[in-house]
Amino acid sequence: MLLLIDVDALCKLAHWRLLAELPALTGVSWHDCATLSSAKHRARRAVDKPDGKTFRDVAAAQEAVAAIGHMQSTLDVNPQALGPFEDAPGIDPGEAVLLSALAAHSNARLLTGDKRALRALAALDASITQAYANRIVIVEHVILAALDERGLTWLRERVCPWKDIDKAVGVIMGSRCDLQEAAVREGIASYIDEMAELCDPSILANGLRNAT
Repeated sequence: MLLLIDVDALCKLAHWRLLAELPALTGVSWHDCATLSSAKHRARRAVDKPDGKTFRDVAAAQEAVAAIGHMQSTLDVNPQALGPFEDAPGIDPGEAVLLSALAAHSNARLLTGDKRALRALAALDASITQAYANRIVIVEHVILAALDERGLTWLRERVCPWKDIDKAVGVIMGSRCDLQEAAVREGIASYIDEMAELCDPSILANGLRNAT
């Protein structure tokens, strides 16, 4: 299976020190992962000077550079495949490339942190969205997998210092990052369910492992 990772998910997971854990959590090796070439350039620049937006921390940028270095080097997309997304508000050029690549590779899945793009995708005609049924995973899936396998204390140590880079995760972990496991799980489930119900059939995979 090919796992496509968007820049948003890559950066957030790097800040949460979960990016290096992704192969263990997904069962997908780095060699079977790919991202946009722009992610590599952004991460390399941020090692010297974080931009304060995409990368806010040198250690996160370093983790991203290391991960990208093990991924597939190219992501080829037919320019004609970008057509359905050219006028879709909420889907930026990078997400359009990844969605086009996803549609072109039947064995691929997309890991994203961009809920705005997912809402925009779900609003498109069913003739387009059906190609993505059960093929997209979100960062909350990764957090849930980490919680299941490593526990809440381990998760807090990694996510809490940078929880506010994602509004949903900030809510899930709590303003003081002290919510108990039942509440954390309820919050994760709420956001996953919200994205899963955007369209029918759902574009979301049923869990991180099930995506593979």
